[in-house]
Amino acid sequence: MRNGMEKNNITYTPLKGSLNDGLLNSVLDLYKDLFIDADCDFFKERIQTQTHVFSVLAFSNDELIGFKIGYPKNMETFYSWIGGVKQKYRNQGIGKELAQLQEIHAKETGYKILQTKSMNRFKPMMILNLKNGFNITKVYTNEKRQAKIIFEKNLG
Repeated sequence: MRNGMEKNNITYTPLKGSLNDGLLNSVLDLYKDLFIDADCDFFKERIQTQTHVFSVLAFSNDELIGFKIGYPKNMETFYSWIGGVKQKYRNQGIGKELAQLQEIHAKETGYKILQTKSMNRFKPMMILNLKNGFNITKVYTNEKRQAKIIFEKNLG
């Protein structure tokens, strides 16, 4: 898929709404590659049941190399749910670009807060969030006994 904005030979494609089957399968393949504890059924259910899903996909040629997916949490807050960049494409600014495009969408759509969660084991994501103006607003333990860190950024 080669429609969207191109920067440094990477094409960034923003998509509103559900992903078609081909794109969903590509995102699921990358998701499984990125996350050792990937739960594809959970992923598919989440992405298919949320309303107003916004995705930004990064392609090198026609290969999906990164994604950032989010959706409204409430009228004021846009939730940046999940994302990642293929290992061999990291440290090239792709994750930062995906995050910026998502933030622009959230702001232009009228959201006041951008929220995301991470875990201590994803240090590069935590660093990216802090460098991009997010603040840690809460830490909690979920039902799987994982420590989750909530980050928020004021878009106003």
